Amino acid sequence: MLATVGALVLVPSVEAQTWLDLGNALPGSAGTPQLVGQGTLIGGTHYSLELTGAAPASQAFLVFGQSQLLLPIAGGTLVPSPDLVAGPLETGAGGGLAGEFTWPVGMPAGVQDFWQVWIADAGAPGGWSASNALRSTTPTQLGGTFPDDWIYGGDCANDPLIQVHRYNQDTFILRQSMCTNFEGPFMYLLFGQDKVLLEDTGAGGIPIAATVYSLIDTWLLEQGKTSIELIVAHSHGHGDHIQGDGQFNGQPNTTVVGTSMGAVANFFGIGAVTDVVTYDLGGRVLDVMAIPGHQSAHIALYDRNTALLLTGDSLYPGFIFLSSSTWNDFRDSISRLRDFVEDKPVAWVMGTHVEMKSTPFEAYTYGTKNQPEERDPQLEKKHLQELDEALDQLPTATTEVHADFIING
Repeated sequence: MLATVGALVLVPSVEAQTWLDLGNALPGSAGTPQLVGQGTLIGGTHYSLELTGAAPASQAFLVFGQSQLLLPIAGGTLVPSPDLVAGPLETGAGGGLAGEFTWPVGMPAGVQDFWQVWIADAGAPGGWSASNALRSTTPTQLGGTFPDDWIYGGDCANDPLIQVHRYNQDTFILRQSMCTNFEGPFMYLLFGQDKVLLEDTGAGGIPIAATVYSLIDTWLLEQGKTSIELIVAHSHGHGDHIQGDGQFNGQPNTTVVGTSMGAVANFFGIGAVTDVVTYDLGGRVLDVMAIPGHQSAHIALYDRNTALLLTGDSLYPGFIFLSSSTWNDFRDSISRLRDFVEDKPVAWVMGTHVEMKSTPFEAYTYGTKNQPEERDPQLEKKHLQELDEALDQLPTATTEVHADFIING
């Protein structure tokens, strides 16, 4: 089934962690066409293709194949087997095409696909020019799914106190009912083979420990294991993220990390604010970095297994609350976080609240307890880049509304 985005028509394809340029471009009247692919190719994430340097206002065909053909043609080489051909497409006045698409969920790791664009070019010797070919490879990161709907405070008589969603086999996303607290925070449960980490315990009034221990029991049964160590950590120390801590105190095989800067730094081994340290759950490595600004003990977690970036209250689709006294700290933290993930796949940026509506630039009034039109919680790497660039242009704490978040200074 073909999907159309802008001027480019493509088949939905596989989410890839890497793109390899295979060369084999065939120059035309406007020069040598160049095809670039971007995106992690983790299931459910966006990827893009961009063609430049082709003859303007010309018919073009995207050739997609699951193997290499390497057929000599028109003075060049058709690299992909033509399993699917999208077109004719028309290049723009500048000789380019661009499109953004969603990679399907469920593709296995290590699958290779091949891409190339051929352009009808009357000024080329053989009447055709061609872009370089690309090989995409699906990554080893594990993808996941999101529910059709999150509880949003609309049915307090029937909604659970905690919505539990299994993102994948070893990853759970929990949301506290807004009927119990308007913050409706999200919490994350990440299983490794030796330890399981819970990030945040909610805003109080929910059976978070009973829920988590039940999920652990289910996971252990599936794995044929009898026990695992639970680490209860926090995105930061604000009250709506730590109120359930007391339910875990004194429980077997459970460590509750303190909420002060010192306690967090000591537990994870963070020496300086610029440090990036690793925490191994057993075959599942988390990168941990301090990102003070929203709150002094704030951290970000990057999960190498899923390419999820957990940003707490420092970036989510809602109000990013800041003060003038911590403005520079926050700006530095976001800059370092952006630099850290610059060369890494990021499937999704996941924060801890939603206050934005599905309509861009619109938000619910802070404190709203029923949000039927709320936006999905997942953001992308581009939103982190957007936040960093916005902060760089703002001289001090101020309010600036963006399509998917609001800087609230």
